[in-house]
Amino acid sequence: MSGDGGSRLCMEASRLALARDQQLRLLLVGDSDRLLEALASWPESVRNRVEVVAAGSTLPADAGPAIALRRGTDSSMGVCLSLISDGLAEAAVSAGSTGALMVLARHFLGMLPGIERPALMAALPTASGTCWMLDLGANLEVDARRLCEFARLGHVAVTALNDRAPAIGLLNIGTEPGKGPDRVREAGRLIEAIDGLDYRGFVEADQVFAGAVDLVVCDGFSGNVLLKSAEGAVHLMFAELKSAFAGSLCGLMARPRLRRLHDSLDPARHNGAPMLGVRGTVIKSHGGASASGLANAVGLAALEARRGLVAALEKQLWAQD
Repeated sequence: MSGDGGSRLCMEASRLALARDQQLRLLLVGDSDRLLEALASWPESVRNRVEVVAAGSTLPADAGPAIALRRGTDSSMGVCLSLISDGLAEAAVSAGSTGALMVLARHFLGMLPGIERPALMAALPTASGTCWMLDLGANLEVDARRLCEFARLGHVAVTALNDRAPAIGLLNIGTEPGKGPDRVREAGRLIEAIDGLDYRGFVEADQVFAGAVDLVVCDGFSGNVLLKSAEGAVHLMFAELKSAFAGSLCGLMARPRLRRLHDSLDPARHNGAPMLGVRGTVIKSHGGASASGLANAVGLAALEARRGLVAALEKQLWAQD
């Protein structure tokens, strides 16, 4: 029921996700009458992999943590998360309020050992493929110890998703050891001291997109600004290209190549941020994501569940503690 497009877009995304993954089963949580009405027109072969779960209410998009705890336990978001805690689902996807999702995930699922607050991680397109980054907004201000915690979480998560250990960089305003705030310099020293991490030092924002590292660690404020700036730059670039080539022979000839470029850089392709640290697979989708983007978030949730990411995180954190 969440996101800018509401249930209509979520239903479209669900159908896309089911078409892409024949082993996927979905529990759609929300207004059962509205969801069942939308399902009625689907082919029976697809409907057989869908179940509707009724929820008494829906949290507004601007719902904060306090409102979520007071009024959100029986909301579509709360019921969705309770399905995981009850063992009826393996992953949850929401395009609703980040603050509400975070506090309800902690309430229903609890936290992994040694982790105080969840962190959001997402993929960014780079010159060499993909770079993961955390945090993206769940923790706006963090100290050096928390940045070190993000590096540990991200290392295990990216290893599970990519089948190889990532090269890790710490976002800063320069690569020199003396650059940046005290907490960032201290975080660099703490991360460097952890055995088993491939820490490459400080990275600047332009190096992220050049593919200098596989995982970038930063506070939620910096990460969110970098992510939104990248999305805006991609939209601007393609709007300018479309305008420049409109109606021209060159534009017609370049269309296939531009389409491939668009597909590789489209933010929808990389939509879906794992909420690391909670004892369950929870994916936060961008509220303004397209149906294809939301379907990608569902696909990421299925991938995490199948690869046992939460179990891998828990095992690693217990070993380190």
